[in-house]
Amino acid sequence: MSLNELELNMLVKTKCDDYVIYTKGKGEDYKRVFADFIHNRLTVEKVFRNIEDTKVVLVNFESKLYVLKVFKPKEKQLERFLKSFIKGDYYLNLMKKTDELWSKGVQFQNDFYLLAEKKIFNYASLFIMLIEYIPGQELSGFVE
Repeated sequence: MSLNELELNMLVKTKCDDYVIYTKGKGEDYKRVFADFIHNRLTVEKVFRNIEDTKVVLVNFESKLYVLKVFKPKEKQLERFLKSFIKGDYYLNLMKKTDELWSKGVQFQNDFYLLAEKKIFNYASLFIMLIEYIPGQELSGFVE
């Protein structure tokens, strides 16, 4: 097994109902956050974004804070469908690259813990992402 294969094997793919779920390692805690989200049992601490196709919230799970992003693209669906076959899954590729960099010792903010998608072939119509929350001032606070 090559080093690249070993690094990318840190991501685990599972299925739950209509979702394909990718986690770092076994990611049992992250899957429980996802299950609580699906069953509407998470406490929302703050809403960062709430528009038609994108919801981003700060959630509390067992006294830990996470950023949860739900993205359901409504525009350019044919373009996104075709692009998914050519370039692959954008968010999965992002998660793999993040994981690869972490495994090489490059640490940066924000780690990507879980990606859940509703997929038809290689096309995902709904993305749910669980991302590390790092407290501090939001970037929008720096704009004058």
